[in-house]
Amino acid sequence: MRRLITPWLPLLLLVGVVIATELLLFEEVQRQKSLTKQNLISHAGEIRALLESELNSSIHLATGMVSYIQAKNGHYEKDEIQVWMHNLQKSETNIRNIAIAPGNRIHLVAPLQGNESVIGLYYPDNPAQWPAVQKIIQSKTAALAGPFELKQGGLGLAYRVPVFINNNEYWGLVSTVLDVKSVFSKVTKRASELKMNIGLQDLEASTSDANLSSSKIIWSSGKTEFDDSVALNIDVPGRNLKLLSQYSEYETSAWLTWGIRLIGWTIGALLSFLLARIIRSYRLQSIAAIALNESREQFMRAFTTAPQGMALLSIKGRWLNINPTLLAILGYTEEEMHDISSDSLAPELHVEHLLKHWRHQDNNSLQYEIALQRKDESYVTCLISIALIEGRKLEQGYWIFQVIDMSARIAAETKLQDSAEYTQAILDNVADGIVSTNLQGEIKSINPAALAIWKIPEFNFIPYNFFSRLYRDDNLKVREQLEHFLEGCEMLRPGQIPTLNIESNITDAIGNQVDIEISVTATERKDHVELIFVVRDISARKQLELMQSEFVSIVSHELRTPLTSIIGSLRLMEGGVFGKLPDALDKMIRIALQNGQQLALIINDILDMDKLAAGKMEFTIQEHHIRELLAQAMETNQSYAKQYQVKFVLESEHDYRIRCDGQRFQQIMSNLLSNAAKYSKPDSHIDIRLTPHENTLEIAVCDYGEGIPIQFQDKIFKKFSQVDGSSTRKKGGTGLGLSICKEMVQRMEGEIGFSSEEGVGSTFYFRLPLIKESSVA
Repeated sequence: MRRLITPWLPLLLLVGVVIATELLLFEEVQRQKSLTKQNLISHAGEIRALLESELNSSIHLATGMVSYIQAKNGHYEKDEIQVWMHNLQKSETNIRNIAIAPGNRIHLVAPLQGNESVIGLYYPDNPAQWPAVQKIIQSKTAALAGPFELKQGGLGLAYRVPVFINNNEYWGLVSTVLDVKSVFSKVTKRASELKMNIGLQDLEASTSDANLSSSKIIWSSGKTEFDDSVALNIDVPGRNLKLLSQYSEYETSAWLTWGIRLIGWTIGALLSFLLARIIRSYRLQSIAAIALNESREQFMRAFTTAPQGMALLSIKGRWLNINPTLLAILGYTEEEMHDISSDSLAPELHVEHLLKHWRHQDNNSLQYEIALQRKDESYVTCLISIALIEGRKLEQGYWIFQVIDMSARIAAETKLQDSAEYTQAILDNVADGIVSTNLQGEIKSINPAALAIWKIPEFNFIPYNFFSRLYRDDNLKVREQLEHFLEGCEMLRPGQIPTLNIESNITDAIGNQVDIEISVTATERKDHVELIFVVRDISARKQLELMQSEFVSIVSHELRTPLTSIIGSLRLMEGGVFGKLPDALDKMIRIALQNGQQLALIINDILDMDKLAAGKMEFTIQEHHIRELLAQAMETNQSYAKQYQVKFVLESEHDYRIRCDGQRFQQIMSNLLSNAAKYSKPDSHIDIRLTPHENTLEIAVCDYGEGIPIQFQDKIFKKFSQVDGSSTRKKGGTGLGLSICKEMVQRMEGEIGFSSEEGVGSTFYFRLPLIKESSVA
């Protein structure tokens, strides 16, 4: 909870100070308003007294004239009363005129000058004034009327007094007209001195009074709006008036109010800022304390669990702390370590020696590779890093030791060096040449066998580009293959290990032609690709192959011609050209003919293999219907089926069109069918299956005979390979048939393979290009 509230304390403090400032300011404003209102009431009372004095002093002068008329019972001397009226008007400057209206008609007026028009005015004929006159007659009380506009100009107030004689008989009235400007001049002047705005409000005014506004303000010294004013009743006869007063300029100073508010807010902001700083400082101290504790715990955890030995040593040479790794390295317990000095482990670790070297090294870390004496008095080679920790806040400095046991590394380095020497010895003595280069052909390493192939000393060999030594200038094929391989190595993907196997012919340093076999492997290093070349001198093998080829060619041609004559003669003898032969001789003739034919097949296989190897066998690729080709193959090899008592079965009912050489197809099928017949059990069948793929048609020959042993399966397509290669083998053949089949299938852009299970049977299949759009049922 405290964590949630603490960050908000500065804001809460600021809000509290602002609220307190506003409350104090409000109280101060209210106090100022109260004092102002008290002063206003006092000044309004003064203005009221002055106004009442001005009004009443002028009004009550007419009281004597009313008494005179009543005393005369309504009969007065005109000259006498005119003099009196004239003197009254002269003595009071506020009076504009005094009129006597017996029977509601004005008879006399003083002064007469300027007022001639009112002589004879009959009030009932004046709708503007008659209602007020009627009211005072009915109420039998005097009343102050107005203000109203005077015909002579300006505004006036009329004080009308009804006159009753003889038992309250209405006689007429006496009207005293006061000049509003003169009456209110002193009042206005005093109000101006007091910086007040005053006005008169008629509480009984009606909308019928033509000269009054709807606000009922009948006169004001300035503005006519009195929203915040003081109202005092004015004591005048027959009129309910209020004096409205307010100061024209409000006494309270806005800038002072805002100044106080600004000071309060500023104090609040400063207090909030200081509180925020204090909280932040406290928080940072708490975080620093927590971080320090965590750092201390982490250091102690790292110190304790560090894979290398660590220790703290005081300036005086006393062990402060030792981690378990160092104890394990030295064979001591922690208590035993506290009882020994640092120089007992090695003289170089004496504190004075360390301090001297520390100062000499300009306070840089010290590092030693020394032998430390263990508890059992044996020695262990260690790499020791030492630093002196000093500071103003530390009571005393201390040494920190970091000890790494080098014995395992030294043993590993020794083993690695032995291994490297052993590997180098192998490379130096291996029969094949081994060369490592970068992608530009710069030689990184080369073994003696490679130098022996080119017969060039190492110092003369390495400066040259190795790629140019792998082929002669006229061997463009090898050059193109190598360049294509190098282009692929430049875009090597992780985990990819490209290889290249080629044969080439070079010229050594003494001018001899050397046939070589090159195997190149690209290996990815940290920042580059390295090529490993394994070079083998195959000159002897090439020479042997050449001799073998020449021997085969000579033997085949030398045997074929006489063998053809022998087979022809034997066929003539078997056919009875020389008459009927004895049974024993006839049997011998048949055996000789059969062996001659077998020898002819062997010679043909050897010649075919020789042609394939030399690239001289011609292929005529055409479109063929597969069922026609298979029917011909089954018919041609029917003699094998009869001889081995088996039956050929074509399982597929569909016909397909393929691209191949029809003659070579028959050779392949004859080889596969004859082999299947040889190794099948009597009275069994051999299935021929067709399986179309996306672009190829698979032709499979399945037998259910002996199967091929696992150890022989990887050699099945090699030359002169037979399952039973002994001199006592039951089945005949040269071991070239499947090898020839493989070469022929590949020349027709196909592929060949097999599957076999010993004791169950074998399936040999080959795939040739399929013409899909021409498939028919």
